Amino acid sequence: MELFILRHGETSKRLSRSGGLDRPLTYTGTADIKNIANSIKKLRIKIDLIVTSPISSCKQTGEIINDMFKKRIPIIFCNDLKPEGEILDFYNKISKYKDRSSILIVGHEPYLSGMINDIISNNDVDRNYNKNHNNNIILKKAGLSRIKITSTVPKFKGELRWLLTPRILKKLS
Repeated sequence: MELFILRHGETSKRLSRSGGLDRPLTYTGTADIKNIANSIKKLRIKIDLIVTSPISSCKQTGEIINDMFKKRIPIIFCNDLKPEGEILDFYNKISKYKDRSSILIVGHEPYLSGMINDIISNNDVDRNYNKNHNNNIILKKAGLSRIKITSTVPKFKGELRWLLTPRILKKLS
């Protein structure tokens, strides 16, 4: 299985009407994700499933990607991809889809960088890795990584194939 991990695009700096962090993508963030979607198509990446945080910026990002693929990709909204989500619970949920050849995961920082570091390291998983780990890999907004999963038991393990910045992805589109 291949995991493609994408950080949502730029969001508004203002708090949402409810006072929380559930902010939509800006015009620039939307344009960036459309460019990334074009790059994904040019790279001939086949996506079988999109799993995204239910927060607006991630939902929009997943929907923009899906629009570029003519809405043919199933989308699952997963609370465990929220910044306060539990990584082990997320691994358990995603392992149910190991029959899929490629899954796009859309989420937030520092959660995604922590996930990448956790999957490609030989360390034991820590439920609080977001707060306790020194992340060696940082995923920029609208950045995309590719990980080949080599094992799902007892936790996800894999090999980092590439990590692309938004600047590189835009040059591909």
